[in-house]
Amino acid sequence: MKKFIYFCGMILLSLNMMAQIDPYDRNWDTIVNEDFSTPARTWIHETFTSSDGLWRAYPGHGVTHNDDLMDYQYSQCHFNDNDQTMELVAVFDSTHRIPIHNYALPLWMYPSYGGSGFPTNDSLFYFSGAIDYIKGERKDKGIFRYGYYEIRCRLPIHQGAFPAFWLWHADDTISDPHYEEIDIFEYSWRFEDSVSLIHYSANPHGAGYPFCFTSGIYYNDTSTYCGYETSRARVFPMINDSLNHWHTFACEWLPEHVIWYCDGQVVNEFYDMSQIPHHRLTLKTNYAIDFYALKDHVFGNDPQWRGTDTMFIDYINVYQLNCQCDKKEEITRQYDLEQFDFGVKKSIEISSSVGPVSIGSNEKVTFRAVDSFIISGPFQVDNGGELTVIIQSCPNR
Repeated sequence: MKKFIYFCGMILLSLNMMAQIDPYDRNWDTIVNEDFSTPARTWIHETFTSSDGLWRAYPGHGVTHNDDLMDYQYSQCHFNDNDQTMELVAVFDSTHRIPIHNYALPLWMYPSYGGSGFPTNDSLFYFSGAIDYIKGERKDKGIFRYGYYEIRCRLPIHQGAFPAFWLWHADDTISDPHYEEIDIFEYSWRFEDSVSLIHYSANPHGAGYPFCFTSGIYYNDTSTYCGYETSRARVFPMINDSLNHWHTFACEWLPEHVIWYCDGQVVNEFYDMSQIPHHRLTLKTNYAIDFYALKDHVFGNDPQWRGTDTMFIDYINVYQLNCQCDKKEEITRQYDLEQFDFGVKKSIEISSSVGPVSIGSNEKVTFRAVDSFIISGPFQVDNGGELTVIIQSCPNR
């Protein structure tokens, strides 16, 4: 029988998707669909995990290391049943409880190790909130490897505000040392018209502009923090709306690319596969006070901002591709297409011998394959229908 192909609608052949995740792409599985609508969730004090076992808050008995010295408290992470959001709250320590509370400090701060004791760090005048997603976590390992990550949130606007949504893990073992981080978004007033402070990318908004975001990658396969000189960060374009309105921030992380989105628009892209993280990472979101963004002043003096403010999170969603990368699929009739088990296949061939296989009007179908997509029999896309074909690496290898 003579082989022929009908194309009456739209066909898109591509190596990479260049738009926010397509809701019609049935190759994606929903891994996390957190809209904080489950009522009466609380923190279990002994483990600082949520009562449903999905989230972990920082315990509130120590400070973070290195230059980002923050005092995170699980009490600053609120499951708000009234408006069904997660609230991460930063509050000024007006009673100076932090310096006298004997919080655990990194060893290098203690005088016996050459340190000066409690640091002169203004971010330690604030209690802050941070949470990690932990369902299914393997001990000492991350959870997520490749996928699409999205948050819808409403952010504070003031000097020193430092909210972020990111993926991270580090391992200093001899067998597999690495440091990997993907910042889906960071926001701080610290960024200004200085090349060194905004990761080698000019800030188009002016010094201290409050709509200045960055996205980026920190990658090093020797577990050493790689620093700005090898990061891949970019400043987001201006958000033409108040930050205390709702906005979405997302990224698609696959072996061949990382693409960042703000309100559905591409804002950054990276395609160097040798520097794209490939280990499992932990998903984090936090709202803290960045002391770099506060004016320099002697420890104990009044900081510029000493109030209480909140990062509101409406939802956090995670999608991962269904991977069947060793499976060869052949569609020989319309029924095969209607019952197709979507996922990343080794190869896909349409080879009907009983009449054309068709994508109907207003239908959207996306095929993903590692090796090939072949049409060797009658096939048609009706007017108004769409076919997208994506040839890509297998995300589970």
